[in-house]
Amino acid sequence: MIERLAKWDDLGIDFNGVFDDLVDRGWLAEDAGRMTLTEAGEDGRVRARERNLRVHEQVHDGIDTADFVTTINVLRRMVANLGGDGNLHA
Repeated sequence: MIERLAKWDDLGIDFNGVFDDLVDRGWLAEDAGRMTLTEAGEDGRVRARERNLRVHEQVHDGIDTADFVTTINVLRRMVANLGGDGNLHA
């Protein structure tokens, strides 16, 4: 899993520490190297999803979809112009 997540890590995240924390919280269970969400983990995932949806709605309030798309495309171009990777698809 760490290998799959590493391509998005530009902050030097200690994924082993993150996984250990989730196990300590009772959100993840590990068995023979396989990790699964516990019931508490699923509850946390659902709460996070609901919170993210509320934030998404708040951010987009009053913004036309076409304007949002144009803004994202302009920002991607600016990132690319500065030598970064403006591609949002991994």
